[in-house]
Amino acid sequence: MRIAARESANTVNTVLFRIAQEALSNIARHPQATRAALTLDIAPHAVRLDIVDNGRGFDAHAALTGPTSGIGLRNMRERLDTLGDTLGIDSQVGRTALIATVPLQLAAPNLQAHASAQPRI
Repeated sequence: MRIAARESANTVNTVLFRIAQEALSNIARHPQATRAALTLDIAPHAVRLDIVDNGRGFDAHAALTGPTSGIGLRNMRERLDTLGDTLGIDSQVGRTALIATVPLQLAAPNLQAHASAQPRI
């Protein structure tokens, strides 16, 4: 059981790392972003990775459905699909945000048990 939990956590770590890597690569590759922020939040029930930039924005639907565009976005989404989770994309002129959320039981099973045991104030 511990080995399976560790393998699950390692898989989630790899998926989140690859998503962050691809998102930051996209920000560097596509012009007009002068700032980017990456935040990893471990909440009581989920791990959330947010990547936000101040670039020109894009049409997320067109990028995800176009035959030659958005390959990096599709790869990010497919990586999360393997875990049963999804990638949120919010893009408009001046701001793009990618949000990847994974249940804590997959990302860090030991933290889930610890978080559940903590008293609520």
